Amino acid sequence: MDKSAGALHIDIFHSDNSTYGTEWNGVRLNDDYHRLYFIAEGEAEVTYNETTRKLVAGHTYLFPTTTLFRYACPSHLRLLNVCFKMTLDNGLDALDLHPFHVIMPAMDMTTTLNKMVEIDALVQKRSFAHQLSIRGQILTLLGPHFQASDTEKLRKRRKDMKRLAPALRYIEQNLETGITVADLPRLAAMSRSYFAKKFTMTFGMSPQDYIRKQRIELVKRELRLSSQPISNLAEDLGFSSASHMSREFKHHTGYTPKQFRAFDRFFD
Repeated sequence: MDKSAGALHIDIFHSDNSTYGTEWNGVRLNDDYHRLYFIAEGEAEVTYNETTRKLVAGHTYLFPTTTLFRYACPSHLRLLNVCFKMTLDNGLDALDLHPFHVIMPAMDMTTTLNKMVEIDALVQKRSFAHQLSIRGQILTLLGPHFQASDTEKLRKRRKDMKRLAPALRYIEQNLETGITVADLPRLAAMSRSYFAKKFTMTFGMSPQDYIRKQRIELVKRELRLSSQPISNLAEDLGFSSASHMSREFKHHTGYTPKQFRAFDRFFD
Protein backbone atom coordinates (compact mmCIF):
# COMPACT_ATOMS: atom_id res chain seq x y z
CA MET A 1 0.00 0.00 0.00
CA ASP A 2 1.23 3.53 -0.72
CA LYS A 3 2.33 6.09 1.86
CA SER A 4 -1.09 7.71 1.89
CA ALA A 5 -2.65 4.52 3.18
CA GLY A 6 -1.87 5.11 6.84
CA ALA A 7 -1.89 2.46 9.53
CA LEU A 8 -3.81 -0.77 8.93
CA HIS A 9 -6.39 -1.98 11.45
CA ILE A 10 -8.21 -5.33 11.49
CA ASP A 11 -11.26 -5.90 13.70
CA ILE A 12 -12.48 -9.50 13.79
CA PHE A 13 -16.15 -10.23 14.50
CA HIS A 14 -16.87 -13.88 13.73
CA SER A 15 -15.51 -17.06 12.18
CA ASP A 16 -17.05 -20.31 11.02
CA ASN A 17 -15.97 -23.83 10.07
CA SER A 18 -19.11 -25.78 9.20
CA THR A 19 -20.72 -28.16 6.76
CA TYR A 20 -24.10 -27.17 5.35
CA GLY A 21 -26.91 -28.43 3.19
CA THR A 22 -29.77 -26.49 1.64
CA GLU A 23 -30.48 -24.79 5.00
CA TRP A 24 -27.62 -22.38 4.19
CA ASN A 25 -30.02 -19.94 2.60
CA GLY A 26 -31.06 -16.39 3.45
CA VAL A 27 -30.57 -12.65 3.06
CA ARG A 28 -28.64 -10.13 5.14
CA LEU A 29 -28.87 -6.36 4.85
CA ASN A 30 -26.38 -3.56 5.51
CA ASP A 31 -23.40 -5.51 6.83
CA ASP A 32 -20.56 -3.13 7.56
CA TYR A 33 -17.78 -5.73 7.52
CA HIS A 34 -15.78 -7.83 5.08
CA ARG A 35 -16.03 -11.57 4.49
CA LEU A 36 -13.21 -13.95 3.60
CA TYR A 37 -14.60 -17.32 2.47
CA PHE A 38 -12.80 -20.55 1.70
CA ILE A 39 -14.86 -23.27 0.02
CA ALA A 40 -13.38 -26.62 1.04
CA GLU A 41 -16.15 -28.81 -0.45
CA GLY A 42 -19.30 -28.38 -2.51
CA GLU A 43 -20.64 -25.17 -3.98
CA ALA A 44 -22.96 -22.25 -3.29
CA GLU A 45 -24.17 -19.00 -4.78
CA VAL A 46 -24.16 -15.52 -3.31
CA THR A 47 -25.43 -12.15 -4.46
CA TYR A 48 -23.65 -9.21 -2.87
CA ASN A 49 -24.94 -5.74 -3.62
CA GLU A 50 -25.83 -6.21 -7.33
CA THR A 51 -23.35 -8.96 -8.24
CA THR A 52 -24.10 -12.70 -8.31
CA ARG A 53 -21.26 -15.17 -8.00
CA LYS A 54 -21.04 -18.96 -7.83
CA LEU A 55 -18.75 -20.27 -5.10
CA VAL A 56 -16.75 -23.39 -5.89
CA ALA A 57 -14.30 -25.56 -3.96
CA GLY A 58 -10.62 -24.67 -3.90
CA HIS A 59 -11.05 -20.89 -3.97
CA THR A 60 -11.03 -18.02 -1.51
CA TYR A 61 -13.49 -15.15 -1.86
CA LEU A 62 -13.14 -11.64 -0.45
CA PHE A 63 -16.38 -9.68 -0.19
CA PRO A 64 -16.62 -5.96 0.63
CA THR A 65 -19.20 -4.37 2.89
CA THR A 66 -22.67 -4.98 1.50
CA THR A 67 -26.10 -3.41 1.41
CA LEU A 68 -27.51 -6.81 0.42
CA PHE A 69 -26.00 -10.28 0.79
CA ARG A 70 -28.12 -13.22 -0.42
CA TYR A 71 -26.72 -16.73 0.00
CA ALA A 72 -27.86 -20.25 -0.96
CA CYS A 73 -26.49 -23.79 -1.12
CA PRO A 74 -28.00 -26.20 -3.68
CA SER A 75 -26.93 -29.40 -1.91
CA HIS A 76 -23.66 -29.55 0.08
CA LEU A 77 -21.08 -27.05 1.29
CA ARG A 78 -18.13 -26.97 3.64
CA LEU A 79 -17.49 -23.32 4.34
CA LEU A 80 -14.76 -21.70 6.39
CA ASN A 81 -15.08 -17.96 6.77
CA VAL A 82 -14.07 -15.01 8.86
CA CYS A 83 -16.03 -11.76 9.16
CA PHE A 84 -13.77 -8.78 9.85
CA LYS A 85 -13.27 -5.13 9.02
CA MET A 86 -9.99 -3.89 7.57
CA THR A 87 -9.59 -0.15 7.78
CA LEU A 88 -6.94 2.49 7.40
CA ASP A 89 -6.54 5.55 9.61
CA ASN A 90 -9.79 7.38 10.40
CA GLY A 91 -11.84 4.25 9.81
CA LEU A 92 -11.51 4.35 6.01
CA ASP A 93 -12.37 1.05 4.35
CA ALA A 94 -9.24 -0.54 2.83
CA LEU A 95 -11.32 -2.33 0.19
CA ASP A 96 -12.81 0.99 -0.84
CA LEU A 97 -9.39 2.53 -1.48
CA HIS A 98 -7.28 -0.27 -2.93
CA PRO A 99 -7.94 -2.62 -5.86
CA PHE A 100 -8.63 -6.26 -5.03
CA HIS A 101 -9.77 -9.51 -6.63
CA VAL A 102 -12.96 -10.99 -5.19
CA ILE A 103 -11.98 -14.56 -6.14
CA MET A 104 -8.59 -16.28 -6.03
CA PRO A 105 -7.56 -19.94 -6.38
CA ALA A 106 -6.33 -21.23 -3.03
CA MET A 107 -2.54 -20.97 -2.74
CA ASP A 108 -2.63 -24.61 -1.67
CA MET A 109 -5.71 -26.51 -0.51
CA THR A 110 -4.10 -27.98 2.60
CA THR A 111 -2.28 -24.78 3.59
CA THR A 112 -5.35 -22.61 3.09
CA LEU A 113 -7.58 -25.05 4.96
CA ASN A 114 -5.16 -25.19 7.87
CA LYS A 115 -4.94 -21.41 8.09
CA MET A 116 -8.72 -20.98 8.06
CA VAL A 117 -9.13 -23.72 10.68
CA GLU A 118 -6.55 -21.99 12.87
CA ILE A 119 -8.32 -18.64 12.53
CA ASP A 120 -11.59 -20.23 13.63
CA ALA A 121 -9.90 -21.93 16.58
CA LEU A 122 -8.26 -18.70 17.79
CA VAL A 123 -11.05 -16.16 17.30
CA GLN A 124 -12.41 -16.55 20.83
CA LYS A 125 -8.96 -16.39 22.42
CA ARG A 126 -8.07 -12.91 23.60
CA SER A 127 -4.37 -13.06 24.39
CA PHE A 128 -2.10 -10.71 22.46
CA ALA A 129 -0.20 -13.65 20.97
CA HIS A 130 -3.42 -15.25 19.70
CA GLN A 131 -4.64 -11.99 18.19
CA LEU A 132 -1.32 -11.47 16.43
CA SER A 133 -1.50 -15.01 15.05
CA ILE A 134 -5.04 -14.51 13.71
CA ARG A 135 -4.14 -11.28 11.97
CA GLY A 136 -1.02 -12.83 10.51
CA GLN A 137 -3.04 -15.70 9.04
CA ILE A 138 -5.67 -13.35 7.64
CA LEU A 139 -3.08 -11.08 6.03
CA THR A 140 -1.34 -14.07 4.43
CA LEU A 141 -4.64 -15.21 2.90
CA LEU A 142 -5.56 -11.69 1.80
CA GLY A 143 -2.25 -10.97 0.07
CA PRO A 144 -3.10 -12.60 -3.28
CA HIS A 145 -6.45 -10.80 -3.41
CA PHE A 146 -4.71 -7.43 -3.41
CA GLN A 147 -2.39 -8.20 -6.31
CA ALA A 148 -4.72 -6.26 -8.57
CA SER A 149 -3.92 -3.38 -10.91
CA ASP A 150 -4.44 0.09 -9.50
CA THR A 151 -6.71 2.57 -11.28
CA GLU A 152 -6.56 6.30 -11.78
CA LYS A 153 -9.95 6.58 -10.06
CA LEU A 154 -8.64 4.91 -6.90
CA ARG A 155 -5.44 6.93 -6.94
CA LYS A 156 -7.48 10.14 -7.11
CA ARG A 157 -9.76 8.88 -4.34
CA ARG A 158 -6.78 8.18 -2.07
CA LYS A 159 -5.43 11.66 -2.79
CA ASP A 160 -8.76 13.23 -1.88
CA MET A 161 -8.98 11.07 1.24
CA LYS A 162 -5.54 12.29 2.33
CA ARG A 163 -6.69 15.91 2.05
CA LEU A 164 -9.86 15.13 4.01
CA ALA A 165 -8.01 13.04 6.62
CA PRO A 166 -7.86 15.69 9.40
CA ALA A 167 -11.63 16.23 9.18
CA LEU A 168 -12.27 12.48 9.08
CA ARG A 169 -10.02 11.97 12.11
CA TYR A 170 -11.97 14.63 14.01
CA ILE A 171 -15.27 12.94 13.11
CA GLU A 172 -14.01 9.52 14.20
CA GLN A 173 -12.68 10.81 17.52
CA ASN A 174 -15.82 12.74 18.42
CA LEU A 175 -18.70 10.53 17.26
CA GLU A 176 -19.73 9.87 20.85
CA THR A 177 -19.19 13.37 22.23
CA GLY A 178 -20.44 15.72 19.53
CA ILE A 179 -19.14 17.18 16.27
CA THR A 180 -19.09 20.81 15.17
CA VAL A 181 -19.67 20.55 11.42
CA ALA A 182 -18.52 24.14 10.88
CA ASP A 183 -15.02 23.15 12.03
CA LEU A 184 -14.54 20.50 9.33
CA PRO A 185 -13.54 22.78 6.39
CA ARG A 186 -10.92 24.50 8.56
CA LEU A 187 -9.43 21.15 9.58
CA ALA A 188 -9.11 20.17 5.91
CA ALA A 189 -7.71 23.63 4.98
CA MET A 190 -10.56 24.25 2.52
CA SER A 191 -13.25 26.83 2.07
CA ARG A 192 -16.69 25.80 3.30
CA SER A 193 -18.16 25.47 -0.21
CA TYR A 194 -15.16 23.59 -1.63
CA PHE A 195 -15.07 21.23 1.35
CA ALA A 196 -18.77 20.40 0.97
CA LYS A 197 -18.30 19.77 -2.75
CA LYS A 198 -15.14 17.66 -2.34
CA PHE A 199 -16.61 15.67 0.54
CA THR A 200 -19.83 14.89 -1.31
CA MET A 201 -17.95 13.89 -4.48
CA THR A 202 -15.66 11.58 -2.47
CA PHE A 203 -18.26 9.89 -0.26
CA GLY A 204 -21.47 10.30 -2.24
CA MET A 205 -23.12 12.09 0.69
CA SER A 206 -22.92 15.35 2.60
CA PRO A 207 -20.71 15.68 5.70
CA GLN A 208 -23.84 15.71 7.87
CA ASP A 209 -25.15 12.48 6.32
CA TYR A 210 -21.72 10.88 6.63
CA ILE A 211 -21.63 11.70 10.35
CA ARG A 212 -25.11 10.21 10.83
CA LYS A 213 -24.08 7.07 8.95
CA GLN A 214 -20.92 6.66 11.03
CA ARG A 215 -22.85 7.06 14.26
CA ILE A 216 -25.32 4.38 13.15
CA GLU A 217 -22.46 2.04 12.22
CA LEU A 218 -21.03 2.62 15.68
CA VAL A 219 -24.40 1.67 17.21
CA LYS A 220 -24.55 -1.46 15.03
CA ARG A 221 -21.11 -2.58 16.16
CA GLU A 222 -22.01 -2.06 19.82
CA LEU A 223 -25.29 -3.93 19.40
CA ARG A 224 -23.41 -6.90 17.91
CA LEU A 225 -20.63 -6.95 20.47
CA SER A 226 -22.35 -5.78 23.66
CA SER A 227 -25.28 -7.04 25.71
CA GLN A 228 -25.82 -3.66 27.39
CA PRO A 229 -29.41 -2.36 27.63
CA ILE A 230 -30.41 -0.04 24.78
CA SER A 231 -30.79 2.89 27.18
CA ASN A 232 -27.19 2.46 28.41
CA LEU A 233 -25.86 2.28 24.86
CA ALA A 234 -27.72 5.44 23.90
CA GLU A 235 -26.15 7.31 26.81
CA ASP A 236 -22.67 5.92 26.16
CA LEU A 237 -22.83 6.77 22.45
CA GLY A 238 -23.92 10.36 22.95
CA PHE A 239 -27.60 10.24 22.01
CA SER A 240 -29.98 12.45 23.96
CA SER A 241 -32.19 9.47 24.79
CA ALA A 242 -32.89 5.85 23.89
CA SER A 243 -35.91 6.95 21.84
CA HIS A 244 -33.71 9.41 19.90
CA MET A 245 -31.24 6.65 19.09
CA SER A 246 -34.07 4.29 18.11
CA ARG A 247 -35.61 6.84 15.73
CA GLU A 248 -32.30 7.55 14.04
CA PHE A 249 -31.42 3.88 13.86
CA LYS A 250 -34.73 2.84 12.33
CA HIS A 251 -34.56 5.68 9.80
CA HIS A 252 -31.19 4.39 8.51
CA THR A 253 -31.64 0.62 8.84
CA GLY A 254 -35.36 -0.09 8.82
CA TYR A 255 -35.10 -1.77 12.25
CA THR A 256 -35.22 -0.61 15.83
CA PRO A 257 -32.04 -1.35 17.82
CA LYS A 258 -33.93 -4.09 19.68
CA GLN A 259 -35.04 -5.73 16.41
CA PHE A 260 -31.55 -5.44 14.95
CA ARG A 261 -30.00 -7.12 17.99
CA ALA A 262 -32.55 -9.94 17.81
CA PHE A 263 -32.31 -10.52 14.05
CA ASP A 264 -28.73 -9.62 13.20
CA ARG A 265 -26.81 -12.74 14.04
CA PHE A 266 -23.86 -14.01 12.07
CA PHE A 267 -25.26 -16.99 10.17
CA ASP A 268 -23.91 -20.40 11.12
